[in-house]
Amino acid sequence: MNMKTVLKHFDRIDPASIPDSQLAGRVGRLQRARKQGGFTLLELLVVVAILAAIAGTATIALQDTDARASAAAHVAMMDELNKGIRTYRVLNRNTLPNNYDSLLVAATSDAAGVAAAVPASILAIEDVSPVALNTDLAGDSTATPATTGILQDIGITQLQYIGADQGNDAIHGFVTASGDACTDANLADTIASRGNAVVAGNIFLTPLGNGCGFAYTLDGNDAPLAMFWTGGQERLVGQPTGAVEFDGTNLAAATGKAYLAVGLGPASTLFNANDLGGMTSVPVYRHVSATEYNRFIAIYDVGNFNGGGIEAADQVALVTIIDGAGDTKEEELGEWDGTRNTI
Repeated sequence: MNMKTVLKHFDRIDPASIPDSQLAGRVGRLQRARKQGGFTLLELLVVVAILAAIAGTATIALQDTDARASAAAHVAMMDELNKGIRTYRVLNRNTLPNNYDSLLVAATSDAAGVAAAVPASILAIEDVSPVALNTDLAGDSTATPATTGILQDIGITQLQYIGADQGNDAIHGFVTASGDACTDANLADTIASRGNAVVAGNIFLTPLGNGCGFAYTLDGNDAPLAMFWTGGQERLVGQPTGAVEFDGTNLAAATGKAYLAVGLGPASTLFNANDLGGMTSVPVYRHVSATEYNRFIAIYDVGNFNGGGIEAADQVALVTIIDGAGDTKEEELGEWDGTRNTI
């Protein structure tokens, strides 16, 4: 930009629009001096310095705009998912959507596999930990099941697991030089690879859907693992509790609420537009890396921890929706209004 152009831009500045009164006064005096007979070299340097200061202020004001806009969109998506699940339940006569993502990786797709599943390494969320769904008050998984029964009663009869034995399927050629591409250790590389159509949000779909997943039917005769919230009740509902809350390590001592955490992926019937109450699109959470699970997560109250197991509630209840990093709506709002760093 040459000096003539700089001066032309300087003449267009309205001193009244500058918040700093001293800076506004200098701009006004220099503009008047220019009209009277031009600038000295020193004045020209001052003009350039003023323009640089204004540009710097604009840059600061606009930084992180994209991330904050995404946070605002995430808040809206969380509200829509919350309303969508509740509407689905009403329209389908007290039946919840089915086939959520379990957030777990199983060595095999049988009962033994899901009973020994591990949290998927591609998760951005940390405040969850696996617990057997049908553990009872005595902690004996072979006794009368508890949580599996109430989940089936409300319509949740299947969960999607990533299966290590799904990766060698010839449908998508997932076999890699280092072994099965759907094992937990290889998931990030599988997602990042250009040699297949796998993406982070679809990883729980079956091989036919370019994923590594399989649907497991909940059965009261075994003990499938599912993920439970460990971030505390107050973060979810705003109300503290005097109970011993589950933190992922204290199952035998926990007496607080048992909050089931399930991913809202495309396999869920919530997104079957042909079903009554089905939503038409699957929201994506964008504050994670390209190889991390990028769907939102529903939190359900399924009972209370008690004596090393879960005492089932009378009925499953949706508590809230959190984002893929484990942030609540209030925490995501903090990212939107700038009071909390975006991820």
